Amino acid sequence: MNLPDYVSINEVQRVCKLLKIRDWTLLKKAEITLEEAKKILAELETADMDIALEDFKLGIEIELEHGIRFAEANVTNNHPILTGKIVLAHFKESLDYYQRLDVAEIEGDILKAVARNDSAKVLVLYEKLVNAKLKLSQSETKTLKIK
Repeated sequence: MNLPDYVSINEVQRVCKLLKIRDWTLLKKAEITLEEAKKILAELETADMDIALEDFKLGIEIELEHGIRFAEANVTNNHPILTGKIVLAHFKESLDYYQRLDVAEIEGDILKAVARNDSAKVLVLYEKLVNAKLKLSQSETKTLKIK
């Protein structure tokens, strides 16, 4: 079935302009600035959630990656507020949602690199995994209020 774009390019451009951020219809990489993340987060109703800006930025970039890498899966057409709301929904489940996802994705990438016998890539990814696990562990420690 051929589905239409439910969020138009014009709408995404309009919202980007209102937020005073880059035109996200032109994104080639799932990378945003902290300032862009801050502007989007400020527009969302987060209630009393203590959302770290770096974690929100990571969530936005992961959600954008899905649409940029897989055009057929681009649900929001890179709309900043809608993408932010997806991130917010995941944070309502768990504030470390994207840290956990980051660890899982790196582990999957390591498996693929091992299967290709790409030891140089495994080494790079393993270092990335150690850092991601450290960040997750620090988040868990903070959540559990362990000193």
